[in-house]
Amino acid sequence: METNLWKKALALGLGASLVLSGCGGGGEKTPNPTPSAAAEESEAPRDYSKYNTYLDLTDDMANIEEVLTVYFENVEYAPDFALVEGGDYAAIKDAVSFYTPMTHTAEEALAYADEEPSYPEADAAMKALGESPVQVMDALNHLASYLRFDDFEEDNMAKAPELHAELMAALETYDLHFGEFFAAINTLAEESRDEDREQLLEEGQMILYHSLCLLHTSEDILDEIMAQVQAASEEAGEQVFPAIDGTNTAPLFGQLQTAYEGLTEAMGKEEEQQKIKSFSGKVAENAMKLYTNKVNALYISMGNLAKALTDGADYVDAFNSANEAISGMVGAYNSIL
Repeated sequence: METNLWKKALALGLGASLVLSGCGGGGEKTPNPTPSAAAEESEAPRDYSKYNTYLDLTDDMANIEEVLTVYFENVEYAPDFALVEGGDYAAIKDAVSFYTPMTHTAEEALAYADEEPSYPEADAAMKALGESPVQVMDALNHLASYLRFDDFEEDNMAKAPELHAELMAALETYDLHFGEFFAAINTLAEESRDEDREQLLEEGQMILYHSLCLLHTSEDILDEIMAQVQAASEEAGEQVFPAIDGTNTAPLFGQLQTAYEGLTEAMGKEEEQQKIKSFSGKVAENAMKLYTNKVNALYISMGNLAKALTDGADYVDAFNSANEAISGMVGAYNSIL
């Protein structure tokens, strides 16, 4: 199993793509006096229920992968239960104790696979996964109950082989197709990014526009780092974290600086604030403060990552902090739509 950086990267691009649900922004559109039928259809709000459910499932699956990483650092990835050399079954407890199975999300996502809108690759991967995400979640939930209350100590791990067998059975299908599902959702997100920013720019939603620029550029930087990590790891035949070539990341950090400055300027203008419902009225001051904090947290995290890369230092912690900051700003962005 791979290290923490690799597992977190499974969700890269997915958290930030949640902003797709905000296409059109929070401002009011001025309707045409006599819109045509085609215009009415084009202006109808898009339904992101299916897409967002798929996104929620990828988030849940990323949480699953974090638990599985710790589990298989201590238990052999094999049909029969056995600890790896030097493995400690008790070490799994912290990883799994607070795991919450979101089986309803997995069930809802599977039900959506046959519904419109059609996402051919994602739908196919979802159907291939079938009930396996629910089965893995159930298996981890059973494992969590066993470890959480130290039952494994009382029975000297007598039940561990049974729980391991349940997990391995669930992983037979899950392991084959979860990567396909992540890749399909990433593709969907990438296909819509430019369109979303252009629409916000046309509507004059400068706070939302610069926010997306900041989020997407941050995501691109992490993606570039992961591409280099993956290439170096494949060449080495094991997980390695090479010095990052700045040929591609340097201009991206420049774009990030531009996006941050544009967002800061837009947030300082009253006319732009008025376009965001949350930034007016009684809650305006607190909403602005919370959003500003998330923006600054992302900017600082990306700055720390840039410094680590430039200094040739260990960048894993800075990478993971930046990934967390992206998720935090995504939530803040969605809250102001």
